[in-house]
Amino acid sequence: MSIPMRFGFARIAFVAAMLASGPVHALKMLTEENPPLNYTENGRLTGASLEAVTEMGKRAKVPMSFEALVWEKAYLRAQSESDTCLFSTARQDNRERLFRWVGPIGYQRWAIYAAGDFKDPVKSLQELTKYRVGAVKFDAKVEYLMQSGVTDIRDVGDDALNPPRLMLPKSDPAHIDLWITGAHSAQQVAEKAGVKNLKLVWTVSDAPTWLACNRGVPQATVDALQRAADALVKDGTLKRLTQKYGTAPKR
Repeated sequence: MSIPMRFGFARIAFVAAMLASGPVHALKMLTEENPPLNYTENGRLTGASLEAVTEMGKRAKVPMSFEALVWEKAYLRAQSESDTCLFSTARQDNRERLFRWVGPIGYQRWAIYAAGDFKDPVKSLQELTKYRVGAVKFDAKVEYLMQSGVTDIRDVGDDALNPPRLMLPKSDPAHIDLWITGAHSAQQVAEKAGVKNLKLVWTVSDAPTWLACNRGVPQATVDALQRAADALVKDGTLKRLTQKYGTAPKR
């Protein structure tokens, strides 16, 4: 057999092996139940950020699979699995080197809630230092509070556990006075947990949200997704989605 023929057979074998391996492996997109940004409705994922990320994948020609988990599990998996991204994620200094960032992909409004009979006025973060504040493990809001001097933070793995803790007697070790969460989803989360007597105490801020990808995701893939995210802003798609789901930031 001639050398060119051997090379030819080798090339055919390589192509055949590639074809046998099937389509390119989809990038795993992890998220949580956080309406209206990302949530499950009638058995399927939907939401403003879900639509934005899906459209980015189409434009960047990046195949994706989606899975909803509690935030703690999703956050840890996104750091340990090289083909994984996480949304909707707040971009903070302490997280900057943990991920490759794409976005913004939307906006999240943070707010403080209490039981309906809570009487004290809250007008600043510093005033939160007097209270036990419920939050979610590994959530950006925890770091935000700690940087502002709020240290009595009682975090849990699932945000749905927080509303019932507002209603516990103050003598109960699990009791919290206040709950920091997403303003767009608070009422829905509380009602699903059987809590209806909820009071908005203070709106903290509007924060952009991002797609946070494991450092093992190729830079070329991240760059393609970023170009798609930029295009969503430029052609008005992101604005349309935030208006559709009521998540547009206050100006």
